[in-house]
Order: sequence, then C-alpha cells, then structure tokens
Amino acid sequence: MAIADLTAPDPKDATKREAIWPAAVFAQFIANAESPATGIGNDHRISLPAGAHDVKSWRIAGLRIDPGAPGLTSDIIAQFGQSPQLRFILQPVTRKADGGVEVHDVAAHVIYTFSAGKDAPAETGCSAREKPDMEAFRKLARDFAGLRDDLAAGKFGGAAITTAGKPLGVHPGLADNRTAKPLKDALAAVLERHLSGGKLNAMAVMGLPSPAPEPWIFMAMAPVPPGVVPSLPNGGFIPVRGPTLDGKQTAQGLSFVDDTHVMPTPAPNNLNPITCKHAALLAGEAALPVAQRKGLATAPLFQMGDAPVSDPKKVATIQETVDLVADADRSHFFNTDCVSCHTDTRRAMDLLKKTSVPGVDSAALPKEKWNVRNFGWFPSFFRRTLEPTATRRTASETEAVVKFINANGLANP
Repeated sequence: MAIADLTAPDPKDATKREAIWPAAVFAQFIANAESPATGIGNDHRISLPAGAHDVKSWRIAGLRIDPGAPGLTSDIIAQFGQSPQLRFILQPVTRKADGGVEVHDVAAHVIYTFSAGKDAPAETGCSAREKPDMEAFRKLARDFAGLRDDLAAGKFGGAAITTAGKPLGVHPGLADNRTAKPLKDALAAVLERHLSGGKLNAMAVMGLPSPAPEPWIFMAMAPVPPGVVPSLPNGGFIPVRGPTLDGKQTAQGLSFVDDTHVMPTPAPNNLNPITCKHAALLAGEAALPVAQRKGLATAPLFQMGDAPVSDPKKVATIQETVDLVADADRSHFFNTDCVSCHTDTRRAMDLLKKTSVPGVDSAALPKEKWNVRNFGWFPSFFRRTLEPTATRRTASETEAVVKFINANGLANP
C-alpha cells in the first residue's frame, strides 16, 4: 500500500481530500534526510535513491497502534505524559528497467498522534507532557479489533484466518492470497477514517550514503511551530538532536568497516531512574550531562567482533545489555540510542548463539548482521532475497501495547 494513496478530508474544504503525508511535509522529510544534519564525521551522510524522491514510491511495510509513547509505565507517563500514536514503517519501492521492483535498504517512521493538548513539564527545563485523546484512540483500537474479528470470521476473501497465538512476523491475513487484497482495502478505509496530515507529529529516517553500502544512518525529526525557525516561516519539521548523544549531533551511524563501529558513541541513561531530561532539550548536553548518565548500549558489543563469546563475564555483560535494550519498560527513545534498539537481537544471535526469540517468527529474525531493521523488509545483498524482519525489541514493545490495551478495555465495543 502506497502512503500517497491514503487521503483525508481537507480541513479547509470539505469537498476535497488531502494526502495524510502532505506534499510540503514530505519535501521537508527528503530535505532533512539528505541535509548535513545526517552527516557522520567528514565522510558519510544519507543520499537517498532517486526513486525515493517521489512520494508514490514509499510503501507501508508495517504499522502499529500504541496507546502511549514513549512508554506505558507509570514512571514514564509521569515524566513524559502519554501520546497515543499510529506509527508507519515506510520503505521506498521502485520499478527496475526489466519491469521488476526493488525494495531499497531505506526506511522512514511516520508517526500520527492523538493529542488532547499539553500539561506542564514534569521538571524544569523539560518539554511539556503530552495529554492523550483516549476517546479518539479507543475508536482506532476498536476498528483494528474489528479487522481482526472480521478476518477470523472469514469476511475477507471467504477464508477464516485467526491471528491468536501467532508469532510476530508477516501478518497471516496479508500472507494469504485469498485475504490479502480485501484485508488491505479494509485497512486503508480504517486508516483514512482516523488519520490526517494535521495528526502527523514525528518522523525519522534510516538511510545509506548511496551508493556506498554503509554506514546505516539514523535521524529523527520533530515539528516546530511558525516563527521559530527562520527558514520555516509556516512551521515544519527539523532534525532532532540525539537524546543520548552530546546535545549537538543529530544523527548516529553504524559501520562494520570503520574502526569505530557506532558513531558517535552514545551515552545512554537507561540504568538511572526514568527522567524527562535528555540531550535533545533546548539546554542540550547541559540538560543531562554525560557524566550524570548511567546506561548500556550495544556499541561496545560491536568491538567484540562477530564470533560467539564463551568467557562468562563477557557473556553476562552481553546478556545484561541486550536484555536492557529490549525492555520497553526501561529503555525508550529518550534514554537509549537508535543503533542499540535496532541491533540488540542480531548482536545476541552473533555473540550468544541465540536462535530464537519468544513471540517472534523464527523466519523473520534478522539473518545477517547487516540487517538493522526492527520491522519491515530487508533486501539481502548476499542472498539476493527480500526478507521479512521482526526483532525482540519490536516484540517487547508490541507486548506492552497489547497488554495495556486489553487491561484498559481500549478495544472493547
């Protein structure tokens, strides 16, 4: 499904419809993704494939509804508020000269929020806390539950498919040729009913310095209101400084050929009590100096190489790190770096000989270290295959979301 095909009523003219990824916002996404803000050292910055400059090439590889980012524990909500969301994972898909299609090793996160405004910051210097529009999210959750129930009742293509007890991977309804098209059409109708360009509140990009095969570069983007940034008089999206970096850098990269694999080296804070203070705030690094942070990241694990580790102390260190990074109650966007959240599963597979993850389809686990996807499609250079991917981090976030929705009856009729 192309995100360009999804529209919503135009708020200025009820007789017209507008894209849920507005053209002006898409243009800002592309400009930010290829700007110096994605620079890693003097040698690397994202360069998107030519086809990615056309919004029609961006396809929905995955999505998830979430009743509250950045996390659902009482400690996280007390510090950050609660931001219900629908998140897309998008990937550009282009047509090749021979008529085939190419899925590029590039991804975007496009996030829509259901907000009821802001509350005062939890601490001086922090951002305002998000107030959730839970009634709007309830309607969304009920519609998704309806899709699940209709699929199980055989209302899509005449085939009854249940998702209960199935591991995380390719959705069973989309993997079956009988149900894929009618389910996709019903999903599009749900998305258009609940989303609009005005709800788009965050974006992120993962890309490569094309045509180079690495490093993988991650950068987030956030909106600013009119008048804040001179170059955006009407407001728009700008690169976000990394919350676990030095308060200046906006991008983080992962390379397997450079001597330093993770650049810049992160300073996470996922071992300290949850706090709204981080390096992406206006005060930068001064908001939470590196010396005051305490946490674990996967960056040191890349310096161990790729061979399985047998030393008991090293094994314990690796296990503690990957367990912490995958824990959605303790690690989140503001205290854990992007590379860590995208590599903990594969590092455990390489260094600890892990071959399975509870709740994840084994066929969807990343099959090589170059796959830094959390959820989506990985084009393997070596196997010349397109591989579905799901990780432990994605499974733990999904589990937290489902438990919260069920515990609070958010999808009940």
